Amino acid sequence: MKSKIVLLILAVIAGPSIGQDKESIQGHSHAENPLQKTSLTSLEQLHVSVQKICPVSGQKLGAMGEPIKVRVGQQTAFLCCKGCQGKKLSAKHWAKIQSNLAAAQMTCPIMGKPVTASMKSTVVNGQQVFVCCPPCIAKIQTDVAGSLKKVNANYVSFVKTEKQANGDKLHIAAQGICPVSGAKLGSMGSPIKVKVGEKEHAFLCCKGCVGKKLSADHWKKIQTNLATAQGVCPVMEEKVDATMKFTVVNGRRVFVCCPPCIAKIEAKPGEFIDKVNSQIARNIAKKTSNNSSAK
Repeated sequence: MKSKIVLLILAVIAGPSIGQDKESIQGHSHAENPLQKTSLTSLEQLHVSVQKICPVSGQKLGAMGEPIKVRVGQQTAFLCCKGCQGKKLSAKHWAKIQSNLAAAQMTCPIMGKPVTASMKSTVVNGQQVFVCCPPCIAKIQTDVAGSLKKVNANYVSFVKTEKQANGDKLHIAAQGICPVSGAKLGSMGSPIKVKVGEKEHAFLCCKGCVGKKLSADHWKKIQTNLATAQGVCPVMEEKVDATMKFTVVNGRRVFVCCPPCIAKIEAKPGEFIDKVNSQIARNIAKKTSNNSSAK
């Protein structure tokens, strides 16, 4: 992923441009080349992951289908849907996007110092780059390729870390209880991630449970919880339960409807873990909504 992004960065670099118009958006049309694919490149997908929300509606990018690439002055940005094209940006959402970009960039590409959205920035090749001090802007313009390479490498690292953290949160919510004490995860402070067996990860309720033997009853309950939260096989989308076959990828147990699905999941573990996480998030949200309605 990282090497692919670096190649893409080198391919799209054409020269520096500075400035941005935060008041209006001009849509980016594919009508100029009807044969051009509308799917986003790996680099664009990375930037969508960093931007996170639509500057018009505030909706999460991807929630309304494939995000739409547009220009905000000299800057490239993404909208959640066609309905937002041509509409005025929300100052609140745009400010949030700047915070998201700065957080993902993490450091100035010249000096390596931490950056925030309150600092100076420049736009090069449609990408906003924050700097620790004004003199760094000129240095970025003399080495656009090297500067964007550093920024996008930080983006990759940030997104990977954030994705892992979000995956852990969903895993905790799906697991539900501690395999040692049976206590609800979160009731004793932040759950502790541990290794179970050679590949699998699980969470304990507290430090007091570290190194202790797992309860067979609690572990069985956890498998039921995980299968219920997953809902369906990520390959065939058939309903699964804790009695079915499973594989462990990236430390996560994934239940399948039939053995052939295991090879498909293990061939593309990241893709299928993302799908499982989406399924868990939907099922948890549905359960929360049902519980709220029942009250």
